Order: sequence, then C-alpha cells, then structure tokens
Amino acid sequence: MTSLHAGHLEGSDFLQQDAIRAAVRETYATVRPTDRRVAERFYDRAELAGLPEDTVRIALGVGNPIRYADLRPGERVVDLGSGGGIDCLLAARHVGPTGDVIGIDFLPEMIDRATAAAAAVDAANVRFIQGEIEALPLPDDSADVIVSNGVPNLSPRKVRVFAEAFRVLRPGGRLAIVDLVLDHDLPPEIATHPAAWAGCLSGALSEIALYKGLRRAGFRDVAIERVDDFGIDECALYPLFSDDLLALLRSRVPAERHGSIAASVVVRARKPTGDEILPGRSMATNARIRRSSR
Repeated sequence: MTSLHAGHLEGSDFLQQDAIRAAVRETYATVRPTDRRVAERFYDRAELAGLPEDTVRIALGVGNPIRYADLRPGERVVDLGSGGGIDCLLAARHVGPTGDVIGIDFLPEMIDRATAAAAAVDAANVRFIQGEIEALPLPDDSADVIVSNGVPNLSPRKVRVFAEAFRVLRPGGRLAIVDLVLDHDLPPEIATHPAAWAGCLSGALSEIALYKGLRRAGFRDVAIERVDDFGIDECALYPLFSDDLLALLRSRVPAERHGSIAASVVVRARKPTGDEILPGRSMATNARIRRSSR
C-alpha cells in the first residue's frame, strides 16, 4: 500500500479520499476473526451470551454504543458501519419484535457475515444493507436512533457522514456513537500509514472538531464523554494494526503518551424537532426541519 494524506472533516481531494477508501476496504475485506479480547473489553458476559462466536471474534469497535443509546421497544435503529453485526444483534434485543435494526456497511463480505449471524440467532428484526455511510440508502426522517462504533473515523468525508445521519433521523431522533479522538497530532509517518487509517487513528478528530462537525450538521445537545484511553497495548489487540505500525508508534510517539495515543469517547446528540428555531442556521434550514417534522 502507498502512504495516505491524513484528512480530517473533509479529505483534501478526491484522489486521496479514494486511496483512503481503498486502504480501508482492503483491510476489512481480508480481516479474519482473532480472539475475544476486543469484545470482552467493551461488552459484558450477558451481552456476549448467545452471540455467534464468529461475531464476537470479529468485533473490532472501540466501545459499546448500545450501552449509551437508551433504546426502547418499537424503535428503528440504524448502525453506520455495522461490520460483523455485534451492535445490531444487541440493539435487536432492546427494540424487540416491534422494532427493527438496519446495519449499513460498504463491504459485501461484512454484509454476508452479519446476515449469517442474524440468521444464526433468529434475529428476524435485523437486516443489513450494502451502502456507504456518506450516502445512506435510506429515506429522510426514517430512523429513531443512529449508532456507530469506530466507523466515522474511517471516512475522509466526515461532514457528509454527520449530514447523512442528520437527514435520516426523524425530528427528535437520537445519535449515539463511539469513536476515537486525538489530543495530539500524530507524527506524519504514522498519520499517513494505511493501517493507522484502518485502525481509526489517522482519521480521528480532536474533541472540539468533532463537536463542531456535529453542530454544523444540525445536531443539538451534543455531549462528548471520554470512556477509556486507547494506547499502544490496546492497538496491539486489533488485527488491523500491523507490526510495522506498532513499531512506529513505539518509536515515534513520546513514551509518556504510549498509554494514551487516543481516547475512546461516546458522543450523544439529537436532531431538533420542527418547532425549534436553531441559532446559527439559515432560515431555509430551519424551514426544512419544520417541514420534515410534519
């Protein structure tokens, strides 16, 4: 693989965006189940009980968004970048047979894997759709809750991801995602490393940039809460991080930051209802929000 430019809210140009997507696609299309250590960091025994072993071993997220989503029976949940399907299967337990869960992933290999997992546990209220999180194949105002687990960081077009999440949510709908944030810039040779993009590091924003991106998309009551440090030892648990990237992290990042290369955060926000006037939003945007709530 060639090195990549490290974009943030938007990639610098479409060629580099395509290179980033290609690196992520190649990594995740070929990743294989490893062990349970990643899943056991974020999910308790009761949550993992009854899930297919393959689903547990391919869990590659950076947290547990379902724990923070306050899901209720009958709700429709959309998971951005559903991967092997673990969060969709857990969400299905909360929304019950009167609700439904839709997982979106751009890799057919992951769609097939997650669909098989749902069938194995008879989760009839779960389905998976191939698509990009920058252009969700879902209608406006069609979801009650959007969750995601370490996936917005994989996109070089985060503004589009947040805008699409906002579009698909119903007025009053909720966002609950977990992802990584950075307190310090990464050294260039790490920031441009394909495995660092695939592992959510190179695409990570600062807390303030993440907050501003969500507010710009239209979300309100944006709250970002730190969950856990994400250091070199944590990176080493993931098959996404190559040995040469781990060596670079150890040699290029100051020793005092080895235990906290990044931080895992939970982000919660809501889409305003139609009777709210949003400071800083244009009259046309406010009018569109009011129309969508009717």
